[in-house]
Amino acid sequence: MRFYDLNKLDGDAVNPRYSRKAVYGDSVSVAKLEVMKGEVTQPHSHNTEEMIFVLKGAWLFHLPDVDVLVEDNQILSIPAGVMHSSEVIEDTIAIDICSNHRTDWRSGQDRILHTNPEQFLWAV
Repeated sequence: MRFYDLNKLDGDAVNPRYSRKAVYGDSVSVAKLEVMKGEVTQPHSHNTEEMIFVLKGAWLFHLPDVDVLVEDNQILSIPAGVMHSSEVIEDTIAIDICSNHRTDWRSGQDRILHTNPEQFLWAV
């Protein structure tokens, strides 16, 4: 048995507007996400099933055949291997649950997915 207190865990700043507090069990990864309006996640897939439970806010997910807006107290389940991207419509607090370990969370390899290319555009 393991006990986790998210109030006492250090957060992982994925970027200045996207924070994550993650815990890892034997066969599941769970994270509390706090993401600000306007943040995007680039198209990707992974080998884990992923469930996004929006506690507060609004998060739009783009899947191959449909866009899904997930709002307060709604959950989206994304099967392993399905390409998806997203954009945060309102400041959002969510729980991200993934089957198996998300080694990309621990290593930080997923940070590139949470970079909004528009923030690097320069006016001429």
